[in-house]
Amino acid sequence: MMWTLNVDPKTAFSGMHTAPLLQTWSQVADLYRDATQASVQQLWLSSANIIQEHTMRAFMAAAQSCAEALAQNAVHVQQQSMARFIDINQKVAGMMGNAFVDAWTAAGQYRH
Repeated sequence: MMWTLNVDPKTAFSGMHTAPLLQTWSQVADLYRDATQASVQQLWLSSANIIQEHTMRAFMAAAQSCAEALAQNAVHVQQQSMARFIDINQKVAGMMGNAFVDAWTAAGQYRH
């Protein structure tokens, strides 16, 4: 005796009520759909959280780096400014000294 499998659903399931089988397959498909949706949703949310976290870290690092650079720049500019004013004060002192000497020598010339 030889057994054969017929792939025609009408003959393969003849005499069998197929509604419960189709309903089960529909439920199985729903389970896979729900699992897939949950996985995709988890992937998107976890990815968004990672992106948000790394963006925030990068922003904080950039803000800190920028604040440090601004502080260093302020110190550098202040040092240059002080050097300029020291130089100018020395020039002014020289100019005032020369003017004083010139005024004093001019006054001495008029006395004699």
